[in-house]
Amino acid sequence: MLASAVLASLGACSWGAQEPGLFTTPGPSEPAPFPTQAPLPAPTDPRLPVVGEALWTTAEGNRVPIRFAVHAVRRSVGATVLDWSVTPLVGPGREAGDPLPSGTDLGLDRTLAGQQNLALLDTRAGRAYRPLANVSPELFSRCLCTPLFAVLPELRFGETRVLQLAFPPLPTTTSRIDVALPNLAVVPGVPVTPAGGAPVAVTPTDLARPAVEDPPVTGARLYTSRDGGRDLQTVVVNRVVASRGLTSVEWTLLSVEDQDYRTRAVPPVSAPLPRGVRLATDVPASGPRLRLRQGPATQLGVRWTTATYAGQPSYECLCSGLGLWSRGLRSVGGSARLSTQVGPLPAGTSRVDVLFPGLQAFTDVPVAWVDEVEAAPAESGTDATWTYETTDPPRGWSTQDWPTPLPAPAQVADYSSRAERILAALPGS
Repeated sequence: MLASAVLASLGACSWGAQEPGLFTTPGPSEPAPFPTQAPLPAPTDPRLPVVGEALWTTAEGNRVPIRFAVHAVRRSVGATVLDWSVTPLVGPGREAGDPLPSGTDLGLDRTLAGQQNLALLDTRAGRAYRPLANVSPELFSRCLCTPLFAVLPELRFGETRVLQLAFPPLPTTTSRIDVALPNLAVVPGVPVTPAGGAPVAVTPTDLARPAVEDPPVTGARLYTSRDGGRDLQTVVVNRVVASRGLTSVEWTLLSVEDQDYRTRAVPPVSAPLPRGVRLATDVPASGPRLRLRQGPATQLGVRWTTATYAGQPSYECLCSGLGLWSRGLRSVGGSARLSTQVGPLPAGTSRVDVLFPGLQAFTDVPVAWVDEVEAAPAESGTDATWTYETTDPPRGWSTQDWPTPLPAPAQVADYSSRAERILAALPGS
C-alpha cells in the first residue's frame, strides 16, 4: 500500500519590544493595518514562444489543474536545454496568487539518475535522450535543471513558472526533436534552436487562461480486479494523438470505490512482462495497444527505451509510471490521467481500436493527427548564465524573463548522460 505522510506545523508567538505593566497608562490605540494582498500574477509575456501545451490534473488528492507548456529546445555549450513551464490554473475555491496545497505532486519524478522523467526523442534515429545527471556518486540523482523541490514552493495559482532541464548535446544534423513529458502526449517535431539564439512567439498566448478540456473520445469500461481484492475501477480513453514518429494514447483510470491500492503492475494498467526483464519504471502504464481497422491485422504496443539500473541492463517505459504521485487512486472518485506512447500509425489512419488487458476493446476510436510546429523566428539569446548551487538552486523564472539564462558551461563537465535506444518491444516478447 502506498505510504502517506501527515505534516504538522507548530505556530510561534512573538512579543513586542515593551509589554504593558500594571501601572502604565496605555497610549492612544493605532488603527490595525489593512492586510496586504499578494500582487496578482503577471500575464504571459507575448514574446514567450509556445510550441506545445497540455492540461493535466494532479492525482495525489489535491486535484490541481496544471497547464504544461514546451517553449524551446536550445543548443548550448556542452548541452541541449529544454525550456518548459508549469502553470497552476485558478479554479473553484482557489484565487490567483495563492500557493499550491501542501503535498502537491506534478508526477514528474524519475527512478533513475536525472530526477525528472522527461525525454527528448529522435524517432527517425531510434534514440532517446534523458536528462544530464551529476557524475558524482553522492549526487547521482541531481539533474542540471530547475529542481522540483525548489520549484514547488514558488508555484502560485494563475502564474506561469518557466523551467529548464539540460540534456546531452544533440547531433549537429538534428534539426527537430520530440519532447516527452510523463502522463501527456508527446510534443512532436520541436525545432532545435542553434547556439546563441532564442525563438520568439509568432502568436501571443495566455497560459493562465481557464482550463477547457474536450470530452473523452470513449465511454467508460468497468474493471474488477481478479486478485482477490475485487477493487472496481473504470478506464476511459481521453484521446489518441498521432504524429510522424509515435502515437500517444491518453487515458484515465478512476476508482469507483476505495481501493486496496498497491503499486503492482497488473491489468488493465500494465501488460504482462517477459520473464527475467528488469524494469526501471514503477508500475508502467503499458497496457494499451492499438489495433488497425483497415488492412492486415496489426497491433501496436508500447515503446520502451534501454537503461541502466544498479549497473545492470534495464528498460524504461515510454509511458506513465504509477508511483506516489497517483496516491489519490486509493479513494473513491480518485483518478489519474495517464499516457502511453505506442508505435506510429500509417499515414491517413482516422480510426483505431484501443485494447487493454482484461477489458472489452474500445472500437472505432477517432485519431487526432498533430503536425510538427512551424519554426519560430530566432533572435539573439542571452549571455546570462546560472549555476546549480546546493544552497541556492535555480527556482525558475517568470515569463517576462524570456530568454532565460542558460547553464554556465563550467559546470557541464560534472554532468553526463548517454543516448538510449527506442525499442518496439522488450526482449523475449
